[in-house]
Parts: sequence; structure tokens; C-alpha cells
Amino acid sequence: MAAKNFIVGTAGHIDHGKSTLIEALTGIDPDRLPEEKARGMTIDLGFAHLELEDPDNADSPYQLGLIDVPGHADFVKNMVAGVGSVDVALFVVAADDGWMPQSEEHLEILSYLGVRRAVVALTKADTVEDPSERAMEISLQLEGTPFEQAAVVPVCAIIGDGIDELKAALLAALSDTPAPRDIGKPRLSVDRVFSPQGIGTVVTGTLAGGRFEKGDAVCVQPYAQDASLRNVQSHSQNRDAVLPGTRTALNLPELGIRRGRSREGIRRGDVVTLPGLGESARCLHVVLEKSSRGSGSSGGSAKRPVKHAQRVRVHHGSASVGARVMFFENGDLQAGGRMIAELRLDEPLFAMLGDRLVLRDWSKRFTLCGGCILDPVPPGDSYRAAAQTIFLEARAEDPGDAQVLLRSLLARQQVVTDGPDLLAQSQLSRPEIEAAVKAAEEAGELSRFGSRLIDAGAWKLLAAEAGAGIDALHAANPELPGLAINDLRATFKSKLPDPKLFEVLVDYLCAHGYARAGTAIRSESHLPQLPPKLKSAGEALRKALSATPLEPPNPKDLASSPDAATALKFLVETGEAVQLSDKAIILASAYEAARAKVVAHIEANGPATAAALRDVLGTTRRILIPLLERFDRNGVTARRGDLRVLRS
Repeated sequence: MAAKNFIVGTAGHIDHGKSTLIEALTGIDPDRLPEEKARGMTIDLGFAHLELEDPDNADSPYQLGLIDVPGHADFVKNMVAGVGSVDVALFVVAADDGWMPQSEEHLEILSYLGVRRAVVALTKADTVEDPSERAMEISLQLEGTPFEQAAVVPVCAIIGDGIDELKAALLAALSDTPAPRDIGKPRLSVDRVFSPQGIGTVVTGTLAGGRFEKGDAVCVQPYAQDASLRNVQSHSQNRDAVLPGTRTALNLPELGIRRGRSREGIRRGDVVTLPGLGESARCLHVVLEKSSRGSGSSGGSAKRPVKHAQRVRVHHGSASVGARVMFFENGDLQAGGRMIAELRLDEPLFAMLGDRLVLRDWSKRFTLCGGCILDPVPPGDSYRAAAQTIFLEARAEDPGDAQVLLRSLLARQQVVTDGPDLLAQSQLSRPEIEAAVKAAEEAGELSRFGSRLIDAGAWKLLAAEAGAGIDALHAANPELPGLAINDLRATFKSKLPDPKLFEVLVDYLCAHGYARAGTAIRSESHLPQLPPKLKSAGEALRKALSATPLEPPNPKDLASSPDAATALKFLVETGEAVQLSDKAIILASAYEAARAKVVAHIEANGPATAAALRDVLGTTRRILIPLLERFDRNGVTARRGDLRVLRS
């Protein structure tokens, strides 16, 4: 039986009957604290489980983890901690009160967190004559929000009226809800911690992003504490594995996690995940959005702008961290506005690219805005940097699009390494990342050099600049074989994001119309030639060297003037002449002719002495000995005592 797992979270004003409704739906009282029982008011998160049969597939029921949240304004912090991974919201509005301040604030929080589906339970329906009028009022309140199509179901939880209809409405909403994603990156944001005697530590939370199995090696963030799962549970049942979209309990060993100078155990807000999925940071780069609606118990105060450098509380997952908001542009975030910002956190936070968060005021009175994380570990000193600003603005267009994220990363980095670490700290699966890389490669947006992925646009500009420098050298000094690679390295040292990428640049040039020429690099079409003022000197040298090919003049006699010395160097560097030693230079054609004669003689007569080869070539020892040594170095012959043999 393949169950469908989802999380349903309540929302609504205090005393509208959320906990009573959960008990009517599930038979479980979610209020677990003595103080909650005594005060008749939910203070912290409560949990229950509900199984609903799928009318279209009896073998695949819906397994729902229900999270009951407090409705009092003083406990919104706890409410936000419970709804970070909600699939469907269960709005609870009392028919006698109607829409209230916390109804509005909870609506905004859910919207900021990306929840898009809801069912409204119109509780205490027996207290009004015509619940339909109140239902219409609520529908009007939901217009223009993600929940404007939500069903409004009148119920009376005390006597059970409307409960079956509410379950049917939940089923309808769930049937249109995508299953929680398994991207191979499980995360459990801890919302409860307890330590039964002799058991170790048990943490609970909503599992998202992947599955955990008993015995898995895990990492507790934000302090990167390694641990292993002794046991896993879902809905109070031991499991071999737990899936995303489930309320999950994990049994861990007792962990002493160092937070500053003190050591303490795991606490609410910590994240259990897998090693290698990224690191925590004290700074986040985000895009913030502020609703144009007023919210919270303070009414219009929530419409006040979020000011630059304002102290706030950042709610991410089950964590609540103090921070300061630093906008990238001058000005404040107004109602209905959207701005890029840096959040400077009081404590490290482990987050992923694409995660959503909520900002509340420092005094905990109202919700300010919501946002999406664009860079969970931004580079140092990147606040308001031009490259980082362009990077964030590109990502803000669609933080969930794999190609957008890859393009922005390439544009900023120029070069990235393909592999498991590429976009690992994101809400993208490895297949999604690989598909984005393939699409960008096919579109010509990136070039691949081994495991390195290079931004094609930026790299073309660099290569064009390097190519222009090489071409300019050819035009000014046609006698040179090319631009010295060390000179090119010095020019581009400050222009590359990493000096180690210089060899990649050279490889890129060699794949796009250029070639190495010893210690230089040249255009493939470049043929070195003497400039006009040296052509006569070059012709004189060629004539002198060809007059007696294997008994040429001494190099000192050949280079009798500065022009002759420059021309002789050109002939050697371009391969037209071969320098055998300080006292011997011959034409390349003479070298090849001599090589052919030596090979033919040894093939016909066997190993030969230097004296025999001197007679074959008709030269002197001044030329013969360095010539034979050059044959040895070039793999033509090998010396065996006094004899020369051919290399096999």
C-alpha cells in the first residue's frame, strides 16, 4: 500500500476552535502542555495524525500529519515554526467573530512561505443564523490571495456537524496538491527535543526534501555536528525509512553542540540533514516582498516600511534568529514593494537556495514581510558589489528555475566545477541540475573543459581580448613565432577569477583558432616572415647556408651584423634552420637530407661508426658530432659504444 503523505497546518485567530477541530477530526487532543490545559489556550505547536481514504484509490490512502498552531499574537513565533513545510492550510475562522487580526497575519505568513492551497473551516457555525453570509465575507477577505478559491465549510466541532464535509474538502484540495518532493536532500527542521532516560536524544519535525533511513550518517546544522540515526519513527510507528511530507521523530545520540563558548544539546531551529549539502552562514542574500495588505494585531502598524538597517527577527524553518536588514539599494521596503537585501544574522543559520522565510519586528508584535533566499552562503565583502547585485537580480526573477540559477552562477563565477557540489545547497535535485547543464551546453551558453563548466559569453570576451593581443603581435612583429605564454599570463593574471584558470584560457584559445608554438602561442593562420628591412639579410643567410649544406660557415661569421643576427635567430626559431651547437647551424633541408642518408646506410650495412657516417655525409667532425647527437636526441639513432644503430 503506497500512502500519500502530506502536512496540514492550522491557521487562525485565538479562541476560534483550532485545537477542538483537530480533536474532532482525529480524536487526538493536540494541546499537550499542562499550561495549555490550565489556560484553555494553545501556546506551542501540537500534533496529530489523520488517515483519509482516497475514494479513487482505496490502496493509496492519504496520511496526513496535522500541526496545530497557537492563535494568540504573543505566540506567532511558535506558529511560524510549525508551518514552514505545510502542503495545505486549514484556516479556522469562528462564525461568531469572523475575520480577525490573527486570521490576517496567519494568512500573510502562509503566503510568504509559499503555501498555495487551503480549506477554510467556519467553526461555531451553530452560533449564527446564516453561516453562508459569514462564508461569503471570508471569501471576500481571501480575494487576491493564493487562497481565493479555498472551500469554506461550516462546522460545529463540539457536536461533529460538518466534519465529514470538511474531510471531503481536504481530500479535494489534496488531490490537486503536488506530492512533497524527494530531491535526495532530506532536512528535518527541529521543532521539539526531548531525552528519554537511556534513549539518547529524540527530535521531531516535518521531513522535507528527501528520506531518512535507520542507521544513516547525518549532520546536525548549523554547527555541522556528525551523528547517526539510531531509530526513525513516523506517526509513533518505528520505520526502516521515513519519507518527505511526514511528521518524523529521529533518535540521535546525546550531542554536545558548541554554540559560542558553551556546550548544549540540540534545540528548536537546528536542522538534521545529510553531510555534504552545504554550510551554515551568518549572512544571507535574499529578495524581500511586503504585502500591500495590513496585518497583525497591531493593524496599520504592519504597513510601515521595513527600514534600511532595521533590527528584525528572521523565521526560517523552525528557527528564529535576530538580524539586521541591509538593502542593496537606497530606500526602505514599502507595502507592495520588492527589494534585494542582506540579512546579517546574530547566529549562524543553515538554509538552502530557494528557501522561504518570514521577517517579524524586533518587538514580536507584527509580521513585516516575507522573502526567498537567493544566496545561502554569499561571498565575503559582496554586499552591494556590482557583480553580486547583478547575480541576485537575475536569481530573483525565478529562484526555482534550474537554468536561471546555473546561468547566474556562471555569470558571477565564470567557471564552476560540474559534480555533486554544483548547486548542492539548493532545492534542486541532481537530475534537475544535470538537465540544466545539458540544456545550457546545447544552447551554447557554456563550454565544458573536463569537469570545468565555463560561461561562454564571459569566456568569449576574454578569449577575444587574448586573441587580439596575439594578432597585434603578429602584425607588429611578423618574424616572431607568437606571443610568449608567460607574457600572456602576466596580462591576464588580474582578469581571471582564479589564476589557475590561465591554462584553461590557453586550452580554450587552442580550440578556437590558435595553437601553441613551443613557449609561445600563435594564430593557426600565422606564418612567421621576416620584415622588409631584414629580408635581404635573410636571403644572404639562406645563400650562405645552402652553398655548402653540411659545411656551413660558423654562426659568428653568419651573424656579422645586428640585422644578420636577428635574421639568423628567425630562421632557427621558425624551424627553417637547425642549430646543432654553438658552432654549427644548418638548414632544415640539409638536416633532413643527412637523416635520410644515415638511415639508408645503416639499414643497408648495419651499425656504423662515426667515421663511416662522416664519409657517407662528406662533412667534418665540427658538423658530424653535434649532428649525430641531434639524431640520438630526436630518436633517429642510438649510440652503442662506438657504433650508431637505428631506433626501433
